Amino acid sequence: MAVGQLFSQRFGYAAHALAYMAKKRFGEVTTLPELAEWMQSIWPSASRTYLSAVLQQLVRAGLVRSHRGVAGGYSLARPPQQTTLREIYTALEGVQLDRCGLSLEPECPRQNICRLSLRIRTIEHEFLKLLERHTLEKLARDLTVAGDGKAAPRARRARARKP
Repeated sequence: MAVGQLFSQRFGYAAHALAYMAKKRFGEVTTLPELAEWMQSIWPSASRTYLSAVLQQLVRAGLVRSHRGVAGGYSLARPPQQTTLREIYTALEGVQLDRCGLSLEPECPRQNICRLSLRIRTIEHEFLKLLERHTLEKLARDLTVAGDGKAAPRARRARARKP
């Protein structure tokens, strides 16, 4: 498994889109074409259609607001320091910690016998606690905003400066 494959592509799209929006003044609207253009500048095969679907999921989860009309687009529903990566992850991945990993029942039917389920559940809780310690504001720090208002990843800008 390569680095970066623990999270789904959907989470990758959301993290990039939300970090980009977090670099703007809170409440400022970002259009889908603007966001798609930026994402394609760092990831040429990024799909505008898929991005739109991910944004709609984030709207349904209450993390993003949708603005209709000619000047429409998307904005963060709350300041970036108030949104954790756990919230983003659970909104997109539909995490249900009480579910049994083998039977997919609401509760593990072998709970008293299967200690592995308890261990896995503990690890899942630790993972979610780790995500909870990271906010969208912290994630957005890894982007720099160019003079034209478009965000550019720091790593890309650093590579561009190397001789």
